[in-house]
Amino acid sequence: MQRDATDANAECADRFEGRARRQAVRVLRKIVLLALFLTTCMWGFIGWSLWTEYANARAVGCTEGYNLTAAFAMELTNELDAANAVLESIAGTVKSSPDDEIKPGVQQVATGMANKAIGVRIAGPDGKRLLTTFKPEPGPTDFAHQPDFIGHRDNPSIQMTIDAYTADPAGLFIQVSRRLETADGRFAGEAILLLNPAYLMTLTRRIDLGRRGTVAIADENGIARAGFGRNDLDGHLGVGTDLRGSTYPEHIAPGQTALYSRRGPILNIDRLVTIRRLERYDLRVAVALDLDDVLGSARTHIWLMSLVGIGATGLMVTLSLLLMREMWRRTKREIDLAYDRDRLRSAQSQIEADRARLAETNRELLASKETAEAANRARSQFLAHMSHELRTPLHAIIGFSELIQEQAPTKPGSPPIAGYAADIWSSGRHLLELINAILDISKVESGTATLSETVFPVADLARAGLVSVRAQAEARHIALDLNLPEAIVRVRGDRTRLLQVLINLLSNAVKFTPNEGRILLTVSIPSSGELVFSVADTGIGMTEAEIQIAMEPFGQVDNTLSRSFEGTGLGLPLAHKLTELHGGRLELISIKGRGTTAYVYLPPERLVQRDAVRTGVAG
Repeated sequence: MQRDATDANAECADRFEGRARRQAVRVLRKIVLLALFLTTCMWGFIGWSLWTEYANARAVGCTEGYNLTAAFAMELTNELDAANAVLESIAGTVKSSPDDEIKPGVQQVATGMANKAIGVRIAGPDGKRLLTTFKPEPGPTDFAHQPDFIGHRDNPSIQMTIDAYTADPAGLFIQVSRRLETADGRFAGEAILLLNPAYLMTLTRRIDLGRRGTVAIADENGIARAGFGRNDLDGHLGVGTDLRGSTYPEHIAPGQTALYSRRGPILNIDRLVTIRRLERYDLRVAVALDLDDVLGSARTHIWLMSLVGIGATGLMVTLSLLLMREMWRRTKREIDLAYDRDRLRSAQSQIEADRARLAETNRELLASKETAEAANRARSQFLAHMSHELRTPLHAIIGFSELIQEQAPTKPGSPPIAGYAADIWSSGRHLLELINAILDISKVESGTATLSETVFPVADLARAGLVSVRAQAEARHIALDLNLPEAIVRVRGDRTRLLQVLINLLSNAVKFTPNEGRILLTVSIPSSGELVFSVADTGIGMTEAEIQIAMEPFGQVDNTLSRSFEGTGLGLPLAHKLTELHGGRLELISIKGRGTTAYVYLPPERLVQRDAVRTGVAG
């Protein structure tokens, strides 16, 4: 039945484990799906925010590019209008003034273009240089084969041309030229104005284009004729570079603006380019902003948001893993608890069965105890009754043996009746002592023994014990010594019982000590306050096993020396019982072949008086 209950508990625990594991798997699946859903929503929001941030930053950059391009285009248009006005003034001076007055008039007009117009050149109708403001003049002296001169000579409708950024021995300039005519409309040559590009766009000094932002002036073919940057304000940046590419707008209407992104050909970095064509001049102004500057804050924000998203994702994954681990641990704990409950139920069933067996055993033991106690009482009563019954005839035998000894004939040749009577008396006395010892042990074990307590000196008790065994010791030449404390010590107890204890210990010592040996009886009071009697001999000694045998009633240690003396094995057990009757204890310490020491400890409360009277040491 118990095995069936154990199997049922185990099956129940197994079913619970299966249900718990399936429930844990369902919960873990929900946790994973919820974590994935939250992570997807979070990254969707982050992506939407980052795209919005990027689009807004790019829109701001585009707006800034439009505004900068419009500003630079307006400034360049104004400067070119001013240059055109100067050329018209020069053309008017040439048209209306004699040849000797042209040069002062031209110099006066050029003075108004200080810093902006580095120099003025005038070529005659044959292309030869007629006038220059350069001192000295490093440039050419014949312009007949130059495209702008040919265009002005052959096409009267062309009034002003711009040759953006012409390489000249005098330096790099933006060359503006105009057709010159005489008063009657004949071709009179060409006026050339060399402009300093640094003064055509002074806004580059006041507007921050960023670390790598640039402004370029390009012709109709997309060739850069002037370029400006943060550290290149003289207009020499990227001159001659072809700005055209896959995203370069080929056709832009006058006054219109185009926007595109590309890797810049000048500084080779990603740029946001805004290009605008001037309304009255065939030139383009291109503002290229560094995408890192335009999108810098957005990219920083993107990185921060990405890091936050990565951190949040890691945190969510970590929390999910921790939650899953804790959930799994909890499930395992529940499974372990289920098995523990199963084991506890099994253990409880086992305990109940053991308890039933123990109860049955206890009942049997109680019955056995009662039987043993009844048998012990019957034995004690039998021994006490038999002791009384035996002592009465023994007293008669002892008395008649004494009478026979006294009246036996002592004449020579008479039968040895006196010797026979002496043997009868000795045997009767020994049997009486044995019966008295058995009676004493029976009384102590049955609890009927009583003490007749008095107060007496310990020294008298010790001397009386030695007197009782002195005859036996002298017969075997064994020395008896007594060691007493200096003060007179009195003890309260049953003198007869304590004397019997000492006599039994001393008799055993004499019995088991070889001839010429030594026995020492010592009385001491250690620091514990107990009264201690010690009987030390130089006898044959005992082992621990033999001590256990000697302390049992009728127990005798099997050795040849002990067999040479009479003994019933009741001396040590009776001494032990009588010592315990006084509230003390008896201890034996023995070494095989070296002797035995018996200690009798009486409790401190039995000491009545310790007078400071010095006593001797008896031998």
